[in-house]
Amino acid sequence: MKMIHSLSDFLNRVTDGPRRVTELRRRYRQAYGDDPTVVVSAPGRTEIIGNHTDHNNGRVVAAAITQDTLVVAGPSQTPRESTLRLLSLGWDQEFSLDLAHPDRMSHDTERLMLGVAEGLAQRDLPAPPYWGCMESRVLPGSGLSSSAALEVALAGVHGALAGVNISPLEAALAGKYAENTHMNKPSGLMDQLASALGGMNAIDFIDPEAPRIHRMEVDFSRTNHTLVVVHTGGSHADLTDDYASIPREMKAVAKALEAETLSETSRKDLLAHLSSLRAQAGDRAVLRALHFFAEQDRVSAFADAADSRKTTELLRIINESGDSSTGLLQNITAGGAWQDQSLGLGIALTRSYLEQRQATGACRVHGGGFAGTMLAIIPDDLLPEYSHALERAFGEGAVVPLEIRPQGLMAAQLAGTEDIPE
Repeated sequence: MKMIHSLSDFLNRVTDGPRRVTELRRRYRQAYGDDPTVVVSAPGRTEIIGNHTDHNNGRVVAAAITQDTLVVAGPSQTPRESTLRLLSLGWDQEFSLDLAHPDRMSHDTERLMLGVAEGLAQRDLPAPPYWGCMESRVLPGSGLSSSAALEVALAGVHGALAGVNISPLEAALAGKYAENTHMNKPSGLMDQLASALGGMNAIDFIDPEAPRIHRMEVDFSRTNHTLVVVHTGGSHADLTDDYASIPREMKAVAKALEAETLSETSRKDLLAHLSSLRAQAGDRAVLRALHFFAEQDRVSAFADAADSRKTTELLRIINESGDSSTGLLQNITAGGAWQDQSLGLGIALTRSYLEQRQATGACRVHGGGFAGTMLAIIPDDLLPEYSHALERAFGEGAVVPLEIRPQGLMAAQLAGTEDIPE
């Protein structure tokens, strides 16, 4: 799968590509007094099945979306040739990192910039320094993985400047390294790989260095449904411990079964040692392990249904995944929260709405959970009414329609090109 495309192909495949690239080139010239030489786009992602399974080398279904991070860049200029610089439209500050003094970082974006460069270098891939200007349409805090889109895009910048087609897996692994090492987040590889691959894929992480990928052609719009995320509110700022507890507890069950991850065990093993597992890891850990095994089966069933174009079955499986996250994984409400349970409320309202209308559809937690967003699939003819109903509860603009983007990480050369007609 090639990363570097012709400029015309790139512009045709990126939402509002000509206008956005023109504006970014103008801002780059204004800031750095020169022209950028490459342009890169990486999409956000939506999780369909496989809630909190990738960090235990499990299976997921995820899809890239048309909301993306777009970067124009050129090689670092003298006198600071070892410096990474990145302007972001909408921010007042420039993110800057001197690779000769990596301890002098003041922002999470700079930590990700360093992490991606290190992640590529550790895999003997080129990571030339850059100066860049970016715009992101992946809404932050939305569960659509704005950080993964940025990480994958920056990996693409390094590759494009070196004239190398960085593979989706290589870009994803560099992004995961940045998250794990410089952000202290024990995340798996799903977000970055879904962004880098594009389209909708069932991914098996049994070997995280060589995941098995099954591409699926699923387009809910063909069956008159729309994929949406609903921003139910709540901040992710203080939820790192809640997120970290899930892989920690799942791996505690695996360890008690003399394995490193749950992917090396089975539901049968768990049930055979249930009493000792409850004593060693606790009941919540056991329930979360049961969720893991059920999600593995659901990913396989979803792939089969997708290949057979059985839309009703796809929706049923998505609803089952949502029920499992609520009842077994328990990532709907943060510990101790009783007044703010907006995510659970959004799911309940959506289920009630679909049942009252006797409509086909689905909903589930989206991403990490505990706060933020839920995923829903709503019939097109009901979407305006549904959006109005949910936005009365969660505010104007809470319901955001999504489209699946077939292309993942993309780059093109800008050097020598004329201004792009909008």
